[in-house]
Amino acid sequence: RRSRLRNEKNMAICLVTLATRAAIDGGLNPETAYTASDLWIQHIEELKDADEVIKAGQQIMFDFADRVARQRLSRHSKPVVVCQNYIFNRIYEPIALGGLAQAAGVHPAYLSKLFKQEVGMTVTEYILRQKVEEAKKLLAFSDATPLRAANLLNFHDQSHFTKVFKKYAGETPKQYKDLFV
Repeated sequence: RRSRLRNEKNMAICLVTLATRAAIDGGLNPETAYTASDLWIQHIEELKDADEVIKAGQQIMFDFADRVARQRLSRHSKPVVVCQNYIFNRIYEPIALGGLAQAAGVHPAYLSKLFKQEVGMTVTEYILRQKVEEAKKLLAFSDATPLRAANLLNFHDQSHFTKVFKKYAGETPKQYKDLFV
């Protein structure tokens, strides 16, 4: 039984490695891919049952495929797509409108108006929603605490993170984390 579990974990870790490489080849920012890889490997090592490891393998494939697909598929103008990709690939970094506008090659005021028009929310709302989605993955698939997730995603303090998380997820980070403990 123990050797089956170890074997499944080794196979899942190989899957993470291959999925990471494929995602980078598919256009995913390497830092984002490697961060996701580290989190998945940590999650795999924490599992105690071989069947759970097999399930995690399926989740791994979907997660990496989703990350690449979200980056590639968009029905928005080029500046908005550049902006979304910039946010997606730098989710663990501080993100400012000026940097987004510079990356998109447009004026910040124009980008704000265009983004709101096409996406239906402000740039700031979009960034926060994406950070909450990433936080949900951190909380569900790693041993990251809400404080650690807040720090990794560059929230200034845990109180602000909790408020934003609750606004977009409908529950506090702790309540969400407790679903997976």
